[in-house]
Formats: sequence, structure tokens, C-alpha cells
Amino acid sequence: MSVKSSMEMTKARATLEVMLKENHDGNQIPRSKLMEEESGPFSGIVWYDYTFSSPHTLAESKRYLKATGQSHQQVTLENCPIVYRVILRPPTKTSKRWTGQIYLDTNQQLSGSGRSSYVQALSAKSLRDLN
Repeated sequence: MSVKSSMEMTKARATLEVMLKENHDGNQIPRSKLMEEESGPFSGIVWYDYTFSSPHTLAESKRYLKATGQSHQQVTLENCPIVYRVILRPPTKTSKRWTGQIYLDTNQQLSGSGRSSYVQALSAKSLRDLN
């Protein structure tokens, strides 16, 4: 990891902490590390992805499993299929500050077409900005 990339990751972590502290209450169980993502090798479009579970995602997971006919007896904060996904975007030439969004999703890295209609609707309904 380059020095620039390491510094950017440190800024992303600090920004994530502040945004979640200001916009999300309750306990949070990390479900993935903060990861740097790119849309393509030459696009220059970078964002950071992070997932966590909370009592709200546990309740949503139980509803999801019930709706899909799966057992929800052994679901905990550590293994619930529905999590909050946070997307952070670093400053750009047009936007001079970090921006973020949070929404309910699965803990898998799936494109929109790989997600069930139930999860897509849940994501759309829960989407909100973190600023």
C-alpha cells in the first residue's frame, strides 16, 4: 500500500467514525473491514465500503428470513444476513468534502442484478445520506 493510499484509508476511517457517530445510534458489530473499491483500473473513481450489524439489522434479518421461508432461530448480530452498508466517497474536484450513504443490504458483495428483489426494495427504502 502506498503512502498516499495509506493516508487516504486513515482519512476514510476517521470520516466513517464521525459520520456514524453523528448519524447512527446503538451498538454496531463490524461485519467487514473498511475496504477501498474502484470502478475500473483507469476510471479514477474510488469509494470505501464498510458493513456492520445492529439490533435493527437483526430484526430486519429475521423478517427477511421469514419472508424467504428460511429458519431465523439461530440468527445473531454476528451472523445476520442483513447489514448496514456504508459507502464513503472521498473529495473530488466538484465535491470538496467526503460524502457518504448508508442502507440495508446483504453482507455479500453482489451487484444489483445479483440481489433479490426483496433486498433491492429494502436497500432503496432505507437509503439515506450521511453528511
